[in-house]
Amino acid sequence: METHVYERLKAVRTVLKYSQRDFSKGIFLRQSSYARIEQGKITVNERIIELVCSKYNVNKSYLKDGKGKMFSGNPPDVKLDNLNQIFNQLNGLFQDYLIFQAKELLKVQNKQDEPFSKLG
Repeated sequence: METHVYERLKAVRTVLKYSQRDFSKGIFLRQSSYARIEQGKITVNERIIELVCSKYNVNKSYLKDGKGKMFSGNPPDVKLDNLNQIFNQLNGLFQDYLIFQAKELLKVQNKQDEPFSKLG
């Protein structure tokens, strides 16, 4: 059974574990418009295909025709993308604090890993 572009678009979003809201924001669409695309009520045009392929590293042949692998390489890192969105909304002082806290967490993690590295 052949799938439609809107079904493959939903499959991409699902694999990436994005909500419709977050996925649509990445391609500059309102969530309500994107929801109608996934329902097959709005045609997926070339602009949307280009944006999805560019933003989410999706294989254009897969999205348009269902041929080939879903991604052109590695899929985007959703956790890193979410962190980047949060980081960009913070003011400079809070950005600096977040970086400091991340470095401190890394130190704690490395100390926890030390006993295991001595075993090898």
